Amino acid sequence: MSESGRSVTLRLPSAWTAIGVVAVGAVIAGAVVAGVRTHDLSSKNDRLEHSLSSFEQSALATGRQYALQFATYRYDSFAADVAKTEAHSVDPFLSQYRSLTAADGQLQPGIVKLKSTSSAKLISAGIASISQTSAVLDVFLDQTIVNTKGSTTYAQRITMTMVRPHDRWLISRVQIFD
Repeated sequence: MSESGRSVTLRLPSAWTAIGVVAVGAVIAGAVVAGVRTHDLSSKNDRLEHSLSSFEQSALATGRQYALQFATYRYDSFAADVAKTEAHSVDPFLSQYRSLTAADGQLQPGIVKLKSTSSAKLISAGIASISQTSAVLDVFLDQTIVNTKGSTTYAQRITMTMVRPHDRWLISRVQIFD
């Protein structure tokens, strides 16, 4: 009893309430740790990019640009979009790409018929190997395709081999992994 003569009842939270409080606390702590980890990884990625030589930076920047260009097109400018990729491609990729994107090839008729557009968002890219004459890049991007049937986003992993015959990086091979 208290000094005023009234009794004080101490209510303890139910087990479910206590579990809920602990779970919410764990989720908050997990979110904080994930945020810190993401920031740390982003900072490490920035430091790694700064530690690359200008030669490596050139290969990486060019590969990123080519991958985005390769994965982006519009049905009403498809020939021009294809020409951009062809302009920085060599065989064997160039021949394969031309056969796929030709007016009578596997892609163009369907793209035009469905009025497809594709946009790409770069997620990450890195150098798998590099020499003075070639580079292999792993590129991760999200490709969103919109057409008369709807919209779909694909997570794409692309391994791109580039060669450097004359002070310019060119695509020589592309492998797409879904």
